[in-house]
Amino acid sequence: MPTPDIDLFCRVIDNFGDAGVALRLARRLVGLGQTVRLWMDTRPAIGQPDDAQRFETCRWPDRFPAVTPANRVIALFGARLPETYLAAMATQTPPPIWINLEYLTAEAWAVGCHGMASPHPRLPLTEQFFFPGITPGTGGVVLEPALLAEWAAFDRPAFLARIGLPDDDQRLISLFSYDTAALDSLILQWQDGTGVRVCTFVTPALPRMARCLGREQLQAGDTVQRGALDLHILPWLSQDDYDRLLWSCACNIVRGEDSFVRAQLAGRPFLWQPYAQAEDTHLVKLNAFLDHYSVDLPTAAAHALRAQHHAFSLGTPHAPRDTRHPRPRPALARPDSRPRRLGRTAAKNQPRLI
Repeated sequence: MPTPDIDLFCRVIDNFGDAGVALRLARRLVGLGQTVRLWMDTRPAIGQPDDAQRFETCRWPDRFPAVTPANRVIALFGARLPETYLAAMATQTPPPIWINLEYLTAEAWAVGCHGMASPHPRLPLTEQFFFPGITPGTGGVVLEPALLAEWAAFDRPAFLARIGLPDDDQRLISLFSYDTAALDSLILQWQDGTGVRVCTFVTPALPRMARCLGREQLQAGDTVQRGALDLHILPWLSQDDYDRLLWSCACNIVRGEDSFVRAQLAGRPFLWQPYAQAEDTHLVKLNAFLDHYSVDLPTAAAHALRAQHHAFSLGTPHAPRDTRHPRPRPALARPDSRPRRLGRTAAKNQPRLI
């Protein structure tokens, strides 16, 4: 196959976040007339049925093959490029444009880091940092040009019928979260409430949910009714169908980055669970997002929103933690090693679109 216009590199840590962002970006670049080769160390369980016809997906092996680098190289989320690939980049004239696409962030320091350059310590290459975001001075988010028109023409009853969900008077909630002790109390509240249908997937949170419902296990296709709760375990959906599910629901519980961005684009109430990190770093990112998301809310409503998000991420009913202390900006010059990973984060306002 001819050398593509763009090589994307993604190490998959959270299969549905890292891979989800990589796949959506690959499709968008193809839509802009680019040829794309996507390197991933793990085959994702998501994607579109026709992805193989749109771009080339290659397994990123430990022993990287000898390939001609693309003219533009994008490393997602701090992925360290293979040494042999870097050496091949250095032989090209001019060298490829090399972009490190980091995690979406609402933290103020990202504005100063977006677009900054970092020379390689040994090779005649320069890495440029790209920070997606929703505030001025950051890189925006991916939005397919036809998405809003598709949403306007969306046939909710037909979609729900296709994925096996009834279209009735029950409130519909999508649940796509990491495991958290908050699910114990949430399931009890749903059972004691009034007519809620929850659809979820086979994730690490499912064993906890099974225990709460008195089941040894749950699997795709199962339906459980307990009190006012009607729980459906869905098979994995394509990313386009997951978007449609978000459009269909009264509320969406999402995690990580990819589903978080799509929940914002869906325009529905949602609860975001960031990827947990040491020293409560994820709560700093959560608060940075909530500062933007709740800016126009009354004080009481903003406090309730923050408390709800903290309780779900912490797994406790504790009040919000004050984690909005200033953080040092990361150093982008690197004498002997690449900059540290800058972490998972998110935000809201009016997104800039790419």
